[in-house]
Amino acid sequence: MHIRLVACAALALSVAIPAAAADLTYETPAAQPGWQVSSAYDWSGFYLGAQGGYSWSQTKILGSDQDANSGSAGLHAGYNFQSGNIVYGIENDFNYNFEKNDDADLEWDASGRARLGYAWGRTLFFATAGAAAAGGKVDIPAVGKKDGILIGWTAGGGIEHAVTDNILVRGEYRHLDFGDKDFGSAIGDVGASQDKLLFGTSYKF
Repeated sequence: MHIRLVACAALALSVAIPAAAADLTYETPAAQPGWQVSSAYDWSGFYLGAQGGYSWSQTKILGSDQDANSGSAGLHAGYNFQSGNIVYGIENDFNYNFEKNDDADLEWDASGRARLGYAWGRTLFFATAGAAAAGGKVDIPAVGKKDGILIGWTAGGGIEHAVTDNILVRGEYRHLDFGDKDFGSAIGDVGASQDKLLFGTSYKF
């Protein structure tokens, strides 16, 4: 009798223990669609866009400094490469400056630059530097207006954000230094520099 009771109890325990253990097993809840984290944005590829903003130009003629501030508008194009969070590439731009000055104007400027940035999801923080050129016009006494192209460098930085997979918006500051250019014996060397604050949009292909 006692042997049968012990056997029945052992059999009951052998069934109950695994069942209780199964009840204690933790099951990971299924991920809900709203909890899913989107994949990192891909900044690599070609892009084309336009920008506008304001320019502060400084020219030095016959030892005197002159300022010519104006609006600016232009186009840009570039190509990005990406390695992890590091984004690098090249960019070219051309801008028309709406300057009106009696003695000297920087009518346009252009640049070819390298860009290096850090991508934080859909936002890119970048620095940029490269070569720059500007089309200048100087009023020479007894001669009149004379055109010339000044060559120099530019450097700056900004922030860019991907609104959609193809539409990018940006804000950027750059300094441009065009050095000195000889405009002839009547006026000698003319020095020029410029600061730009630009806002733009691009389409990434």
